[in-house]
Amino acid sequence: MAEVQEPDRGHVATQHTADVGLRAWASDRRTLFEEAAAGLAAISADVDPEAAREAVPVETDGDDLEQLAFTWLNELIGLAEDRRQALCRAEVAELDQDEAWRLRARAWFAPYDGSRVRPRLQVKAATMHGLQVEELPDRWELEAYLDV
Repeated sequence: MAEVQEPDRGHVATQHTADVGLRAWASDRRTLFEEAAAGLAAISADVDPEAAREAVPVETDGDDLEQLAFTWLNELIGLAEDRRQALCRAEVAELDQDEAWRLRARAWFAPYDGSRVRPRLQVKAATMHGLQVEELPDRWELEAYLDV
């Protein structure tokens, strides 16, 4: 799988013995979570961006940013599985902290059709193993391992 980069955001699949690693980066937290969803989508399927059909609201929370990333990725995986469709992309509308971290977003899905949407890897779940979300001097980074 190819690395996807723009000047201030990107994602890449990384090697791991039993799972697939995902590393995402962006200039801010909200965009980081969008980029993690884009990485998950790229690992799971080849999707024509025009194939996205409808937006589904997604809300999740976590005690810290790692827990939030864990619940976010697993919510997207669960929605794709329940719908029997591929995740295309996601837009995070709100990512804030009160007593816990909360994320509100929309995710787009598309049916597998063999031409515009083709499956790659069946991702079963995100794991807490090695999951990190950290702020660096010039950007935010997220690293996660996905059980396939």
